[in-house]
Amino acid sequence: MSNRIKGISFLNPVDVEEHYLKKCAEYAIEHKITHFELIGPTHSPVRGNCDGMTLYRKYSEFNDDKDVEYIKYCERVVNEALDMIEPYGIKSYYWHHELEVPLRFDEVYPEIKNSDGDVEVTHPRIKDFLENKIEDFFHTYPKMTGIILTLHETRIPLLKLKNQKIGKVERVKYVTEILYDTCKRLGKELIVRPFASIAKDYDDLMDAYEQISKDLLVCDKWTKYDWSLTRPHNPFFARIKNPLVVETDIFGEYFGKGFIPVMLKDHITEKVKYCESYGVRGYVSRIDRGGYIPFGTPNEVNLEIMDAAVDGRDVDEAIDAFFVREYGEYAPIVREAMEGTEELQIKALAIERRPIHWLSLFPPLFSMKTAYRILRDDFVIPKEMYEEGFTQFRADVALADKREAVKAIGEKLALVETLKGKLDDEKYYSVYMRFKNFYLIAKIFEQLTVLYASLAKHFEHGDEEALAAAYKSIDIMKEIDKEGYAELGRDFHCEALSISPKSAFKTFGVKPTDTSRQSQVYHLDTELKLTLDLEVAAIKEMKEKNPADFVIAGGFSEAHNLKNEPNFSGAITMEDGVCRTAGSERGAMWSVLKAHGWFSYDMAVREGAQNTIVIRGKGHDGTLSFQLDIDGEISTHSISGDGILEITKTFKPADGKKTVTVKIERNSGSLPFIYSLMIK
Repeated sequence: MSNRIKGISFLNPVDVEEHYLKKCAEYAIEHKITHFELIGPTHSPVRGNCDGMTLYRKYSEFNDDKDVEYIKYCERVVNEALDMIEPYGIKSYYWHHELEVPLRFDEVYPEIKNSDGDVEVTHPRIKDFLENKIEDFFHTYPKMTGIILTLHETRIPLLKLKNQKIGKVERVKYVTEILYDTCKRLGKELIVRPFASIAKDYDDLMDAYEQISKDLLVCDKWTKYDWSLTRPHNPFFARIKNPLVVETDIFGEYFGKGFIPVMLKDHITEKVKYCESYGVRGYVSRIDRGGYIPFGTPNEVNLEIMDAAVDGRDVDEAIDAFFVREYGEYAPIVREAMEGTEELQIKALAIERRPIHWLSLFPPLFSMKTAYRILRDDFVIPKEMYEEGFTQFRADVALADKREAVKAIGEKLALVETLKGKLDDEKYYSVYMRFKNFYLIAKIFEQLTVLYASLAKHFEHGDEEALAAAYKSIDIMKEIDKEGYAELGRDFHCEALSISPKSAFKTFGVKPTDTSRQSQVYHLDTELKLTLDLEVAAIKEMKEKNPADFVIAGGFSEAHNLKNEPNFSGAITMEDGVCRTAGSERGAMWSVLKAHGWFSYDMAVREGAQNTIVIRGKGHDGTLSFQLDIDGEISTHSISGDGILEITKTFKPADGKKTVTVKIERNSGSLPFIYSLMIK
C-alpha cells in the first residue's frame, strides 16, 4: 500500500454508533482510504478519549466512575470495524487528549498535588498512570494502529499550569514522550496535533515535538486556527519541520454542519494546491459533525471532490459522476443548484469575507458585540472595516451582500422545487431541506447584520432609535424562525442546533421563562433582551458615579481593547448582570485547577493622581478570588460572601500615563465572574 496518507475522521465528537461506524469502514474500503480515524466523544469526562473506551486494570478502583456498558459496546463494535478494514491494510487511530486523570485521582493519590493544590505533572504516579492506561487501551483494541494526541481542552491543560517543576516546553515533551515511548514499545504509533490558537503556544508545542523525534508525524489544519471558508491558509506550516499530514474539514463544523448545501470545489482544490507546496504526507478529512453525516445528502459530493483532488484526478469529472450516480436524469438540475453555493455561503454568512460566527452556523450573542479588538479578531468585525469609530461597518455594503445572497438562494430553491414528484421523496427532501434552510438562514443573517449595526450605534451614541431597530430585527427573525420550524420541524437549522440554557443558568438556578422550544433565535429574543436591560441599567449606574472610566464586563459596550485567551474567557448573562469569566465554564466543570483564564482592558485614569479601581464580581463557590495586574503591578485578592462582592485597590499611574492595562487572572479553584471595573 502507498505511503501516501488518504484518510477520513468521523464520529466527531459523538458516541460510537455501530451502523455509521461500519458505513465509514465500507466507505474506506471502497475509496482505498489508508488512514481511518475515529474521534468519539472527546469532550465527555466519562466517555471521551482512551480513558472512556477502556477499563483500567492496574487502576481499577476508578472503573466505578466509568460507563461500563458503553465500554463493552465499544469493545465489540470498534473491534468488528477494525476486523473489516484490516485485510485492506488500512491504518486505524483513535483521538486522545492529555493530560487527563480520573476525577477522584487526587483524592486517592493526594501526593500528586503540589503546595498550591494543583497536579504536579512530573510526579511518578502520573507517569505510571499514563503508561498503564495506554497499555490498557491497546489491550482492549489490539488491532488499533495508534492514537492521535491533542494537548488542549483537557482537565489539566499543560500549557496553562503554574508552579510546576519544569517549564512549558519541558512538560509538553515530558507527557508526550511518555505516550510516544509507550506506543513505540507496544508497536503502536503516535501522531500529534498542535491545535494551538496562540503563536507562542504553537512554537512551544512544536519545540517539544521536535526534541522527541524528527520523525514524529504532525497533523495540522489547513486553515489558520480553525475551520472556515474565509479563514486563510495555515501559515504555521512553514514552522513545521517534522513530517506533516494535513487535517481538513469537508463537512462544515463552522459552516452549517451539513444542514445547508455547499459544494467545496474551489475551497478544496485551492487548499490542496497550497498544502502540496509543503510536501505533505497526505490528508485526513473530517466528514461529519455532532451526529450529522454526509451520506445520502447532496453535500456528499465534497467527499468525492476531496478523493479526486488527493488522487490527482479531474475534479469536475468526479462531481459529474457523483450527481449522475445519486440523481440520475436529474443530475444536471441538482448540480446547477449546488454550483456557487460555496461563494453564496460566504456572502450570506460573513461580512466582507470575515466570519461573524463560530462553533455553528448561527453566532453566539457575544460574537456580535463591539469587541472587535479581541486577540482573535478574525472571529469578529475588525476595526479597520468601520467608518466613524465602530458605529458603521459599511453596513450598506454588508446588507447589499446579504440581500443579493437571499435573492440568489431563493432562485436556487425554486429550481430545486421543480424536482418535486420527479426525484423519489427521500432524495428530494434531502436536497430541498438544505436549500430551504439556506434561504431562511440567509434571511436571518440579513437581520443579524441589521442587529449588529444597530447595537453598535446604540452603545456608541446612546441612540434609542437604533435600539428599537435592533428589537425589530429580532422580531423579524422570530417570524422566520417560526416559518422554518413550521415546515421543517427539527430539521430547521436553528432548531436542530438549538442550545440548552447556558451553564450559568444551571449553576446559579436561573431558568428561562419558556423551555418549550429553545432555538437560537429564542435566545436572541429572551437572553439578548435580558442582557440589554441589565447592561443599560449598569451603564446608567456607573455614569452617575462620574468615574475616570468603567467597563461593563461581558457587555456589548465592553471594548476597551479587550484581550483574552481563546477558550479561557467567556461572556455570560446572569439574572443579576452580565459578566466575563477569567476561565471557561467548561473548564470549571472539568477541573478545579488554578491555572485557567485571564482577560484585560485598557482603561483611562486620572493623570498624576491616586486612582482607585473597584472590581465587582463573584465566584462560583461563594469566593471571589483573582490576581490583579495593573501595568505590571501585581496583587492577589480574595473575599467571600453572598451575592456580588466588591474588591478595591488604590494605585498611582506612571507620570504622563493616561491609560493603564488592567488584567484579571484566575488564581484559585474558584472561577471568578467579573461584572464591572471602575476607576475613580
